[in-house]
Amino acid sequence: MWHTNKVSFLNLFTLILGAVESSAQSSTQWPQQTFKSTPLEAPYLNVTKNGKTELGYLFFSPSNSNWSYPTIYQDDGQLVWRGPLVNTSAEQPQMLNGEPVLAYWNGANIKGFGFGSISILNSSYDEIYKVTLPGAEEKFVTVLDPVTYPSYIDIHESQITDQGTILVTAVNVTQMDLSSIGGPKDGWVQDGLFYEIDIKTNDVLFRWSTVEHLSEIPLSNNELPLDGKGTNKTTPYEYPHLNSVAKYGDSYLISSRFMCSFFFIDKNGNVTWHLHGQKGGDFTLTPGTSFCYQHDPRFESQTEDKITIHFHNNENADFTSETVMTTGMTIALDMKTKIVTLVDKLWDAEQPVYAESQGSYQNLTNGHVLMQHGAVPKLEEYDENGALVMRAWFGYHGGTKTYRGYRFPWVGKPRTKPDVAACSTEGKMVVYVSWNGATDVQEWKVLGGSEEGQMKKVTVVPRNGFETRIAVDEVVEKVVVEAVGGVGDGRRSEVVTVGQSC
Repeated sequence: MWHTNKVSFLNLFTLILGAVESSAQSSTQWPQQTFKSTPLEAPYLNVTKNGKTELGYLFFSPSNSNWSYPTIYQDDGQLVWRGPLVNTSAEQPQMLNGEPVLAYWNGANIKGFGFGSISILNSSYDEIYKVTLPGAEEKFVTVLDPVTYPSYIDIHESQITDQGTILVTAVNVTQMDLSSIGGPKDGWVQDGLFYEIDIKTNDVLFRWSTVEHLSEIPLSNNELPLDGKGTNKTTPYEYPHLNSVAKYGDSYLISSRFMCSFFFIDKNGNVTWHLHGQKGGDFTLTPGTSFCYQHDPRFESQTEDKITIHFHNNENADFTSETVMTTGMTIALDMKTKIVTLVDKLWDAEQPVYAESQGSYQNLTNGHVLMQHGAVPKLEEYDENGALVMRAWFGYHGGTKTYRGYRFPWVGKPRTKPDVAACSTEGKMVVYVSWNGATDVQEWKVLGGSEEGQMKKVTVVPRNGFETRIAVDEVVEKVVVEAVGGVGDGRRSEVVTVGQSC
């Protein structure tokens, strides 16, 4: 079923988005949240709700040419947590050993791929594991050879399994005969690999290489124009550009962006089946089921006779004309007849997206779906009937992006203290308080006095967003602010001296 959404868009961005699509705006033009109590900054999340959304916070990692970091937001647009200023990708809230964690890639980000590690944080934002892939055994070659890196995990995946392992991707510049597609016989490609790694020991439990399975995954399946690439290891041809891995039983579902394909790999590394979004592969496509340049496929259900898969269908790349709309798709694969049928297709009819890269599709509870559009800095939530109930922008297309986006329950338990700034103006005192990463503070108690040991209660006010502004008639020399309610109940800030101006 196709879903077109008839809900009107009421905020001011309706007037400017058309211009944004035709002419990319500078990322500095999108307003940034700034605060008095902390030097942190983050993009405003402009949210429009047209219905009830599911519970949970929004997780994504906004980035542009100047900055990148992991974040958590409320879906009213309020920032909850801003992580470290690092090259970030594949931010994903998950469960590990029954506890919520946050995993994200960070490292050297080259265009379309990278070399780094996976940080796994607990709900106190401590890095409890750092998953790495050293290059000595694999003998990785990069486009910047002879430059080396401490870890060679790619930007595309950070999927934790129920067995306490993590699935990651990697790229290795490798020589290959490209004459079959019009390239040089002694050509170069970006081999796509994936690994399953034990999180606690960092041991590699499974390794798979596309180049080593050329007979099952031939170059002819690629939809990426050669365009002079592959003549040297500095500009290798992107075969196959793996962008996701998921584990089902002892097998793995992988997605190749430029082959417009899904491959199901068994525990021995053999290709069990191949679905090509343009040519069918082992299957026959029916109307409405073609796709290309897709991201984030996941099984929705799996039986011996039928597999249902949902994914973010970009339908665009940076070398296409961007005339086909990006959608969220769910398809069914009949494993006996090998026929593919369309189950569902989602898009925002009022503000359609043409995402040339990245993106995600997440099934929520009660039939809701959250989509994030990668190179287009927009999140969308749909209800069980396919109606759009939320759209949220955090930048201009061409300025800001994120690899994926998720909704997830979270109780933040920061080990830091609340941040406070205070000043006096016109005989009154204004106190600003925030606590990066805290989620359930109910109120803020302000205590004041001339000495730390002689503080008395000045006022108690409800928490109001990431930073709460508190104005009181009484001016004191020093203040300290205490959290009231939640897991951080009673935690106090440092004592700060009240300044002379705001």
